[in-house]
Amino acid sequence: MGQALQVVNFFKQNITGGAFEALAPGTNDSATFFNVPQGSGPYMAEIWGVDSASVAELSLTASRFHDQTFGIRLAVPSGAALAPTTRPSLLSPAGFDQPIFPSDVLSVQVNGTAADNVNCTILLYYPNLPGIDGRYATSAQVRAQMKNLVGVRVSPTSGAGNWGASVALNSVTNLLHANTDYAVLGFTCQTPCAAVGLSGVDTGNLRVGGPVLANPEHDAYLFADLSDKYGQALIPVINSNNAGAINIQAAHTSAAAKAIDVLLAELSVPFQG
Repeated sequence: MGQALQVVNFFKQNITGGAFEALAPGTNDSATFFNVPQGSGPYMAEIWGVDSASVAELSLTASRFHDQTFGIRLAVPSGAALAPTTRPSLLSPAGFDQPIFPSDVLSVQVNGTAADNVNCTILLYYPNLPGIDGRYATSAQVRAQMKNLVGVRVSPTSGAGNWGASVALNSVTNLLHANTDYAVLGFTCQTPCAAVGLSGVDTGNLRVGGPVLANPEHDAYLFADLSDKYGQALIPVINSNNAGAINIQAAHTSAAAKAIDVLLAELSVPFQG
């Protein structure tokens, strides 16, 4: 049993508009939180949202949240008014987590303008998830063991709202040093993505990741920033021998080819965390 990080994507294309309506979880995502030991302290870390063309409002509810009517209400700016357009926005206060509870069901709804496309990206953390033992480091651990910085290019196509097809970490280049541990710091991309996810044996086969804004000042530091905000080991560590089975996927308000560089820190010694 061990810790687990997870990114989940909720979406709806061509919303009806005018009243709150449900967003659906992406492929292999679930609205039901994992059944973890009571009192283990899982939480919702960050909530991001994007509306393709207009302003909108999100509502996130669960049985143990503050209230059952609207829960966490969050205003979403118009994606058409941002630079670059359709850039995801952080809607929740960074570093302040929302506790979640075993087997509770999350409802994500949006009230927006008819025909818009909406995505909501949520980062979840489980300190103790039975059957999963992800490898995660703190920023201090990575800095102490870092040998080289390297970027690995991948070229997935984002799904229209949903997750797109996966590509392997070594699908474009296969230049990582054999049997070496690497910390995944973040992703840079030439255009925004509502969510980018990475999954493999080192993450317990759960998708980890988050939004990519096409702003390297955020994107290249995605996991390191999350770790620093929450004061926990939240930077995934992968082994190069698993590169062919480490999958990258993207989701956005529209389908498009994405040029993504995965930012990795090569570690000088095998990671023992």
